Amino acid sequence: MKILLANIGVSEQGGEFTTKLMAPLWKRNFDLVRKPDTEIVLRTSEWGVLGMDGLFNPAMNALNQQLVFQIAKNADKEGFDAVMVTCFGDPYLQQLRSFIDIPVIGIGEASMKMATMMGKRFGVVHVSEAVLDEGREQVAGYGLDKYFAGIVSTTETGPEQVKAMENAAGAIKAFTECGRKLIKMGAEVLIPACGLMSPSLRMAAGCEAEYPDGFTEVDGVPIVDVLGCALKYTEMIVELKNAGENWISRKGSYALPNQAMLDSGYMTLNDERIRYWDVNLF
Repeated sequence: MKILLANIGVSEQGGEFTTKLMAPLWKRNFDLVRKPDTEIVLRTSEWGVLGMDGLFNPAMNALNQQLVFQIAKNADKEGFDAVMVTCFGDPYLQQLRSFIDIPVIGIGEASMKMATMMGKRFGVVHVSEAVLDEGREQVAGYGLDKYFAGIVSTTETGPEQVKAMENAAGAIKAFTECGRKLIKMGAEVLIPACGLMSPSLRMAAGCEAEYPDGFTEVDGVPIVDVLGCALKYTEMIVELKNAGENWISRKGSYALPNQAMLDSGYMTLNDERIRYWDVNLF
């Protein structure tokens, strides 16, 4: 099967952050659980909000989220079997499900629903105080309030969170402090709410000698592998679809657009500002 990773991050083609830092770390993380025949393509836009700091502002973040839709809108026609939205907030997840006819999985939804099977209550460590309300709304939107212990923000800045992909020592310390707060609030499972934070912790980047199996728990409370969990959900749903199962309802919320709808949205659907490039991880 072939999976497209719809990435909210922005960089120029061949940018070192994506090719030298993020892609190799994600590849290591995915390879822990990936089926041998699963191909994974990481897609990144050249147009949008640069760096992480802009994404910590709700208005700027909302402007940038449209990239996820734009870079994945033709994934079914391009021969992909599924799309994974790799930002924890699951931007445009619902919209993509009602636009393309292949499975679309969000790392936020997948990891939170996995957490409900791992323990009675989960806690979330988010990337910034600016998105805590959005995080609470996301939990409520998925109907998971009764499983929700609370949400806190890491104390690390945007640049420090990027640096953690090379050396996660600071991220591990900050996450441990946040995790202990959430455990006191009743969390039995912890979720790192970011496609950068989670693999940095899971692979214990730069700290492998101390954490040879990755950083996977705080005081005995497990940490969800956000990327690994979402990949397994994606593979499972593709396999169910290929077996002839009804993997989604096309009645109501996820009904696909008809030709008149597509024609009316021509200008929006063909925004020439959006240019993207791919990295084949596997």
